[in-house]
Amino acid sequence: MRALLCVSKGAAGSLITEMNIAGSFARLNLLPVWRRKLTVWGCPMAAPSLDRLVCLALHRVGWLGKEERTLFQRWIHPGMVVIDVGANLGIYSLLLSRLVGSSGSVIAFEPEPDMFEALACNCKRNGAENIVLVNQALGSMPGTALLSRSLLHGGDNRLAPGHKTGFRKLVPVQLVTLDEVIGQRPVDFIKIDVQGWEGEVFRGMEGVLANNPNLQIYFEFWPRGLTNAGCDPAELLSRLSDRGFHLAEQIKGELKALRSLTEVGRDLTGHRFINIYASRH
Repeated sequence: MRALLCVSKGAAGSLITEMNIAGSFARLNLLPVWRRKLTVWGCPMAAPSLDRLVCLALHRVGWLGKEERTLFQRWIHPGMVVIDVGANLGIYSLLLSRLVGSSGSVIAFEPEPDMFEALACNCKRNGAENIVLVNQALGSMPGTALLSRSLLHGGDNRLAPGHKTGFRKLVPVQLVTLDEVIGQRPVDFIKIDVQGWEGEVFRGMEGVLANNPNLQIYFEFWPRGLTNAGCDPAELLSRLSDRGFHLAEQIKGELKALRSLTEVGRDLTGHRFINIYASRH
């Protein structure tokens, strides 16, 4: 009993220490001092936290986003209608806005309040009038949910489980389906990056998939995150293939036909993921 009590006290002490460390880092990360401007890809932008400021800096110097930017410049043309699911600060929303031009439009979804505020400010700062901002999350059906907002990594907010309790706060958000928002309007391109919630987004866009034969989709494929959200990763890819989409993975800025699901599943363990491009061409 005494040994068990000692172990319990030790475990409790470790948990308290971990939570204290998490709280200290979170307070540091969210200090107002980090709310400064950086120009990324020709767009002046600001971040609400240290981690998001670092994200802007890494995109600015080309350590992040270089390959995605090149591919988007290849795929996106003036006049297109583009959906950005998981817009965060708006780095890609603003890039897409410039690529589609005044004759096109971008619909950007971002449910997390702090990120949405930063997104709205960045769009206004750049005069991006062709971006429609939606402060909601996409899912398989309308409703409400609790978003796990990471206090240390504002690019890793999740509707799926997976965060440690001490490193997050829960934020209620509204869920809508893409079919509900878009209706019969044509869509040319969809970017999805929602930390494992992609399966739910796809379930809520059956009409969009059916009504847009030339639709292109670029999405993050993270098997562990998908599984945490209750989605079978193989079933998600099979569903797209059954609807006529050809799947390719992004490798060093180029697209290659997706490997077998067995091979992909073996390589993508833990936090590893790939970006997949789906089209019917």
